[in-house]
Amino acid sequence: MKVIFFGSTSDSVLILEKLRVHICAVVTQPARPVGRKQVLTPTAVEIWAKAHAIPTLSFPSHPDKPWLYKSEMQVIDTLQPLKADILVSACYGQKIPWEAIKEARFGGLNVHPSLLPRWRGADPVPWAILSGDHQTGVTVVTLSEKFDDGRIIAQKKIPIIDTDTSDTLRTKLFTLGAELLVKSLPAYLTHKPVTRHLSPITKSPYARRLTRDDGFEPWEAIQKAFEDPEEAKRIDRKFRSFIPWPGLWTTIGEKRLKILHITHHASRITLSTVQWEGKKPIPYSTLLTAASGRLHLD
Repeated sequence: MKVIFFGSTSDSVLILEKLRVHICAVVTQPARPVGRKQVLTPTAVEIWAKAHAIPTLSFPSHPDKPWLYKSEMQVIDTLQPLKADILVSACYGQKIPWEAIKEARFGGLNVHPSLLPRWRGADPVPWAILSGDHQTGVTVVTLSEKFDDGRIIAQKKIPIIDTDTSDTLRTKLFTLGAELLVKSLPAYLTHKPVTRHLSPITKSPYARRLTRDDGFEPWEAIQKAFEDPEEAKRIDRKFRSFIPWPGLWTTIGEKRLKILHITHHASRITLSTVQWEGKKPIPYSTLLTAASGRLHLD
């Protein structure tokens, strides 16, 4: 059984570590500049693959649509000689060409961190928390011509608890997804899976790709959350949804302020740690002291 694995993040590695099959290659996104010094950094999947002596492939993205390839034919022509039996993807970030999927003997499977058809799309975990969903889950779904539009092979639910962040919930979901994939794979390969088709796309909310601006919250709304229980719940969900990126941030005057840590207790929020853009993190109490009454901060 020859598998080509598509993935990019540390969550993808959770799937890789559970697969007990011959992975003939991994396809991951190209190394990108990271941090203030813009150090060219490979993906977590590339690091894992090299540590396990597995061939690694990357393909340039479309300049205007990064979820697409610059050249689908390059991808198809490169993968075809590998003669994979099946493609497996998790947190990859680019649309795998349909022709490449059809080349594989058993097509492909994707591990998606939501209860499809709810929250199709690139960023389902933060949107589930932000929307106040009480439960979510993971779905093993066949790869298809459209994103998250194949047949459901397996699905498992878990609750969303009040302390979940996108980071912690994503780890739970991909840990569960790895187990679900391994459990459902034998039946899928023998053509005996219990499957169901997804409902029409228009009936389910879509998890669009996050942007930096999604993390913005007016300072007045954050102030209101100090006293208003409903606003406190909303701000707390937003904070937990956008960890680690884009984070929760606001502006005071013309200066951008990142909210690095909050507590939500007794239906109120309290800011603990904040950071002016380009500066080091400081306690919120230090910001109040420095303001010395010049800004209305509480």
